[in-house]
Amino acid sequence: MKPTSQTFLVGVDIGGTKTAVGLVDSSGYLHFQKQAPTCQDGPQHGFAQIIRLIEEVLFETRIGIDQVQGIGIGIPAVLEPETDFVIWGPNLAGWRNVDLRGALIDHFKVPVCVEYDGHTAVLGEWWIGAGKAYQSMVSIIIGTGLGGGMVLDGKLYRGMNRLAGAAGWFGLTLNAGMQSQRESSIGFWEARIAGPAISMRAQQFAAEHPNSMMASVSPPDRLTAQQVFEIAGKGDPAAQQFCEQIADEIGIGIANVVSLVDPQVVILGGGVGSNCGVLLPRIRQVVQSWAQPIAGKSVQLVLSTLGAKAGLVGAAYSVLLRNGAEG
Repeated sequence: MKPTSQTFLVGVDIGGTKTAVGLVDSSGYLHFQKQAPTCQDGPQHGFAQIIRLIEEVLFETRIGIDQVQGIGIGIPAVLEPETDFVIWGPNLAGWRNVDLRGALIDHFKVPVCVEYDGHTAVLGEWWIGAGKAYQSMVSIIIGTGLGGGMVLDGKLYRGMNRLAGAAGWFGLTLNAGMQSQRESSIGFWEARIAGPAISMRAQQFAAEHPNSMMASVSPPDRLTAQQVFEIAGKGDPAAQQFCEQIADEIGIGIANVVSLVDPQVVILGGGVGSNCGVLLPRIRQVVQSWAQPIAGKSVQLVLSTLGAKAGLVGAAYSVLLRNGAEG
């Protein structure tokens, strides 16, 4: 069915695993989206995939490119501050010093803007999600990786290198015995509480607690963070003990954010973060115990209302910000 609004935005959410493209109207409503496994055959093939997905979305929604205000892209990459030039995409094979923005402008002849994907996620929450009532907010995205973004005093904060919010790199200990090769390559906090880390730790914990429902998951390497949370919610003592450890490590990182930034709200998003409701009471307790006392008591801690759509919607919103409030 063809949408009734007359002007639209295209959002593109590029990840190391999947790439999603969506058609969004000026109110933030996501009319249609498509996704595909991210092409890892180099940037030129990657550009072609993105162009193809955009064209398929426009074709299937019967929207002409003349009805598109612009294309916004969220990407896990280091960007040149003034040009959106992609300096390095560590999770995208061969993406070094490539002009994604220029390629899409040449093809579609509409405005294109590129943002760090942590920033598009927080923009989505700020526009129509859990952060829409706030002027100072932080989004912590816990999924396959761990990242985030900040809106401070009503403006997206990008940082000098456009990497503000890369919270996965938090160092929460100086214990040399806990510094593995994995942790040194992706950041300590991410290596402890991102989805793959929780799964790996849960497998070991389950092996040590054979009477737990965690140990009944077969094969053991399929034990996911979501399954652990569900088992804990059913009252399994071992799973609850394990989740308390994860909640403590999530909470201490958030406490540091709260003490530094003093936001009105912290939003937990991503495939793990937006589904960790069973952990919230413990996380809140840790934040209140360890954050600056006034900031810790006043901050709101909530789950994302957009989930996986946050980055896609926020990428579209970045077009409005560039063409409007931010110039």
